Amino acid sequence: MKLSTFLAITGGLGVLFGLEFLLLPAFGLQQYGVPTDSHNLMQARYFGGTLLAWGLVIWLARRSHDDTALRAILQGSLVGHLIGAITSVWAAVSGLENAMAWSSVAIYGLLGAGCVYFLVSPAHRASPAF
Repeated sequence: MKLSTFLAITGGLGVLFGLEFLLLPAFGLQQYGVPTDSHNLMQARYFGGTLLAWGLVIWLARRSHDDTALRAILQGSLVGHLIGAITSVWAAVSGLENAMAWSSVAIYGLLGAGCVYFLVSPAHRASPAF
């Protein structure tokens, strides 16, 4: 897979999930079995806004050839994916979320693995094909 494709997928997912939690927070929370009280709805909107913004950053960087910028985006994304995966495992194991939390673990894990792949493979990251 080319880096531009990976960034397009990652950014697209961020934008889609971000819009869901920003515009339809009750729907997003219900999928994960989280109560839809006013506090959770507000936190879901904050989460959605952050996902939307980060997804746009990644999406807009997908055609960049600046290795320093791409490394920074991949490194920052990796940290976010690791924290998201750990938090999702905790939510699933503790019963704070339903079994859908494991889908979040899978998504964060796959995206984190992609970040590692491109961070340790400068040839793939710097390929003129991206």
